[in-house]
Amino acid sequence: MSIFVMNYSIVNYSRSTLLVLATLFLSFSFAQGELQGEWQDVERIVAVGDIHGDYENYIRVLGDAGIVNRRGNWIAEETHFVQLGDLPDRGPDSYKIIEHMKQLEMQAEKDGGRVHALIGNHEAMNIYGDLRYVHPGEFRALRSRNARLLQDELYDGHIARRMEADSEFRSSDDYRDQFNALYPLGYVEHRIHWAPDGVLGSWVVGHNTLIKINRSLFVHGGVAPSMLELSISEINQQVRTELNGNLPEEYGLSEKDDGPLWYRGLSSNEEAMEAEHVEKVLETFDVDRIVVGHTPMLGTIVPRFEGKVLVIDTGISEYYGAQLGSLLIEGDNVIAVQRGEQLEIPEGKEDLLPFFKSVLELEPDSSQLRMKVNSLSELDALDI
Repeated sequence: MSIFVMNYSIVNYSRSTLLVLATLFLSFSFAQGELQGEWQDVERIVAVGDIHGDYENYIRVLGDAGIVNRRGNWIAEETHFVQLGDLPDRGPDSYKIIEHMKQLEMQAEKDGGRVHALIGNHEAMNIYGDLRYVHPGEFRALRSRNARLLQDELYDGHIARRMEADSEFRSSDDYRDQFNALYPLGYVEHRIHWAPDGVLGSWVVGHNTLIKINRSLFVHGGVAPSMLELSISEINQQVRTELNGNLPEEYGLSEKDDGPLWYRGLSSNEEAMEAEHVEKVLETFDVDRIVVGHTPMLGTIVPRFEGKVLVIDTGISEYYGAQLGSLLIEGDNVIAVQRGEQLEIPEGKEDLLPFFKSVLELEPDSSQLRMKVNSLSELDALDI
């Protein structure tokens, strides 16, 4: 373990520094009360998977889906737009994306539409302080004029605790350089913004984890067998409670591998092994399909279990290949929108090959999709 690992919450600041930090909370707001988690009679739904800090491709995919115009303003009228979580990490633009999402929420409401920004595991990681995947640009984006002062305060507190634990410890220039590399300028502001009561953290906590629109269930990771005894409302409330700092002694719903933010069974498990569970999920929540993100697969929407599960993490960010796909549901029509082109999503396995071939023409650089097409083509040639 690094000698620099620390719990940020125990860093003590001087009164003057706290006054400086207070300026960062001007747009702060708490999420209070129970949020609506179910909607009916929605004519048009657009869903987009993981964004991972890539503002440019985020705007492109929303434009392709008819959500925003060239200026990034809402044009989708009464559409319900669902973003399945994982806005932050991997790329440098999380703050910019979230600020834009806030604008879209207000614009959509005025037009009779709705923006649903679901909570993903990377939102939870940023709130909890697990910063393994934070892009250096994220710290730069939040760096304030007082960044050097805040870094010095953080370092002084760290050194004081080291000397309290080891009276013979002495700092050095090399030690400070290592510290600065691990806690760069903007780090303190990042932790403040992502705190449960910070500008970004409070916005995340004010949203849902699981929602139902018409006959579709939307969640970032998935619905594991352990969740079937909980209602949509209970799942949402429990995750919000945990993100607000009220974690149970053991792993909470927002941290568990089989929790809604992390579960990959619907995306990755063999269909024969998971099929019975999928039917139970559909029956429990009274839906026809489950829409999940979290697991980048082939650069496009991947239907599983005869279309009852749709995996829509297409890898939108540059980090994952910049494959721009979204999901459109209008009445009984379930459509993949790939770089602006609409392709009907097949339910049966026999129709997967022509679907993937059509996507490959639009995403010729997707090596995983090309391998899948080649594999399916070989099976088709053998008439298997």
